[in-house]
Order: sequence, then C-alpha cells, then structure tokens
Amino acid sequence: MRGPRASSTLAWDPMTPHQALGRLAAAVRSLTAATVQLADIAAAMDAAVEVERLVARLAPRLTGPPLPRHPTMTPPPTEPADLMPFDLVLGRLNPIAPPIAFTWEDGKSVGRVTFTRPYEGPPGCVHGGMIAAAFDQVLSVANIMAGAAGPTAQLKLRYRKPTPLGVEVRFEGWQTRVAGRRIHAEGRLLAGDTVTAEAEGIFVQLTGSRVMRLLES
Repeated sequence: MRGPRASSTLAWDPMTPHQALGRLAAAVRSLTAATVQLADIAAAMDAAVEVERLVARLAPRLTGPPLPRHPTMTPPPTEPADLMPFDLVLGRLNPIAPPIAFTWEDGKSVGRVTFTRPYEGPPGCVHGGMIAAAFDQVLSVANIMAGAAGPTAQLKLRYRKPTPLGVEVRFEGWQTRVAGRRIHAEGRLLAGDTVTAEAEGIFVQLTGSRVMRLLES
C-alpha cells in the first residue's frame, strides 16, 4: 500500500474472469440501488421479467467449480481488495459490497466509501449494522498491515451521530497493542470533520500458515 500500485496477476488469469465478474458486480450493484428507489410499478414489472430471464439463462452455467475466493497472486497483493475480492465489505466482485476502497496512511488503514440507498437504516442515514461490518474489516486491515492479524473476538461500537448516505465518508483504523495472542485495535468514522462512530476490537492472532490453511479450506 506504499507508493504506486504494482501490477498483479491473479490465479485465474488471463483476461481474467475477475474483470468480467467485476463488471457484472458493478452492474448488479447499480441495479440494486435502482431497485430500492424505483417508484414506477410498470417499470418495476418490466425489469423483474428481464432479470428473471437473465437468471434463467445463467442457471445452466452455475454447475462448474467457483473461482477461488482468495486467489494467489504474483507479485503479492498491494491492497486488501486483491486478497479478498468477494468480501462483503470491500470485495469488488461482490455486488453486495459498497465496496470500500482502502489506503494505508500514517500507520492507519483508511477506507473511503459513499454509502447508497441500499445501505439505509434511519431515513437518509447508513444502517448501523453496515457500519459495524465495515469497522470489522477496517480494523482487520489495520492489523494485517501492522503484521499481526487474526479473526475477530470482540467488536464494540459507539454511534456518536447519524452517518449520512450519499456523501463520501472516511473510516480510520489502527492497531493499539498486542498482548500475547490478543490484538487490540481502534477506529473511527468521519463524515467531513464530524466523528459519527468509534470502534474498539479484540482479535486473536494467527500465524501466516494457519491463515493460509483457513483460506484454502
């Protein structure tokens, strides 16, 4: 995450099904956003028929093995989205993901995202459950970049103010300490200069070989 991004070759190259899936995921993400805003009943029925036809056409092609959920890469990945392309929060190939774009700045994982209508909780605001899911990855990315990482054991959130939809918000996460196998991390969410939520997490440290075994299972 330091300096310009290096070119990467995923295990499923060449031309890459991941590029085609990325385009499809982006289209489905846009369709989802349109679905939750559409008020024209006739247009909704027409769209439903088209989507049903498309799903029926795809059904016979779902029999083969899926693409690797966590591809091997050469050179090693330069950003988390390369390592977790189907992730719920940052996966570019997952149409459910917002997705959050991460950078590494001054010892912090920084995630920027504009939440759209599908992630709404209170009117005009982001659902608290989506914020919690995002923080789980923000703190995990901070741990990965700090060199000590593992699964979440505990996650605590404090919701300070509503987080608005439709504007870019910024997650920040940083590792505070490692005590034995326990990793402690903290984070905050900002809309402009306003802190809307804060998080504290405890994670269980795993060795790199153990993590790879989990990814292969």
